[in-house]
Parts: sequence; structure tokens; C-alpha cells
Amino acid sequence: MAECRGCDFPDDLSYDDELTLWFRQVSAGVWDVGLTPFGLALSGEVYMFNPKPVGREIESGRAFGVIEVAKTILTVRSPFACVILATHAALEDQPGLINRDPYGSWLVRLAARDARAPEGLLVRAGAVAPRAMACMDLHNFISAESFRISREY
Repeated sequence: MAECRGCDFPDDLSYDDELTLWFRQVSAGVWDVGLTPFGLALSGEVYMFNPKPVGREIESGRAFGVIEVAKTILTVRSPFACVILATHAALEDQPGLINRDPYGSWLVRLAARDARAPEGLLVRAGAVAPRAMACMDLHNFISAESFRISREY
């Protein structure tokens, strides 16, 4: 597992280029997707998740849903073309699950249109730590705790 500045990145997962989303392969071309602790630290506490409907086709770089944090609405985007197979129904009534257990609270299950496409687009274990440092430096992210405290003021 890569641990960078208070954020864990398990080796059995893949990540988007910004390391804000995690991807867990369920079967060939099928992925559960959730928010990383780093993504949560950047966005703030999640109050609502509103996914696109099951069956919706999503183009690469387009949103599969939106999250509400504090006074902001943020889109969550897929790095590859896909179809939404399922949404995590429990998050409709309990979006706080994301904040308490980001790696246990998937948002959507996606089927890549090209099962091989995610391999070239997602960050894997060995590349996570250097990419995390670069992303964190870009956001002046010293540690998860100090970033959270600075957002409270």
C-alpha cells in the first residue's frame, strides 16, 4: 500500500490520473468506482451523491454523477467510455458512508466499452506514490489533517 501525506492508496486498486477516484476491477471490463481519501480531503465532506441512471452510456471524460460538498456541486467523471451497470443504493439515504469508509463505499459500477481501455488510463500500484506527490504538491497538500484544518477556517 502506498501512503502519502496521510492518504492511503491500496495496491489492489487502480486510480484516475488525479488520484481522486479509485477503481476496483470486478470482472473483465467491469469496475466499481469510489472516492479516495485524497479526493475527499480535496472536496470536503460529501452530503449527497446523485448518479446518472443505470444503463446510461458515458463518454470518456464525462460525468457519471455529481456529489454535493459544503456549498458546492462537483462532477465525478469516468476516464474511459462506459455504461453504468449499478449504483450504490445505500448512498441515496446515507451519503455519509463515503466520508466514513471511502474504500468500502463504491459510487457506481461501470462497464468499459473497450475492456482494455482502463489499463492505459488508470494509475496502478507502482506509479501511485510519485503521482500522489505530484498531485499533492499541485494542491499545496502537506497532510490530510492539516489540509482538513485549513479548509475549516
